Amino acid sequence: MGNSLLDRLERQDRAFAHKVRDGLRDALGSAGLRLPSLGVERSVTGAHLVQLGGVAPEVASELATLVWAGAPYVRAVRGGEFAEIAGALRAYGQGELLVDTGTGRLGGFSHVDGRGALVLVPADGGAPWSVGRGAVRHATCADLGAAS
Repeated sequence: MGNSLLDRLERQDRAFAHKVRDGLRDALGSAGLRLPSLGVERSVTGAHLVQLGGVAPEVASELATLVWAGAPYVRAVRGGEFAEIAGALRAYGQGELLVDTGTGRLGGFSHVDGRGALVLVPADGGAPWSVGRGAVRHATCADLGAAS
């Protein structure tokens, strides 16, 4: 594999999908659930997808119960009082491509500054900038195309 932005994004996308799959497996395991077909697959578009696979109706019912029970917490984390805490739990790797959701700018993660904000370095080599931990998301192929 090369070291172009597209290659970096593909590697990052694959690693993120595997990390999410492993986290989901661990979370489900802590609740006594197992998805036997849980895996990662590359789609025809090139995106890496976490495949949940087929499960017995009893397992699907337990999974639905877990989702319903956790839904109020998830809404709180995404939309309000816990948003900064949720952002603080994420760890980014050096050079990991992120999008500043406030500006739409694409940058590689550099470090965390003294105030706890993430410092991103633009892919085009411009000046770095700081952004709050809760105000970034992983870059997609569409973001890479828009940045070109």
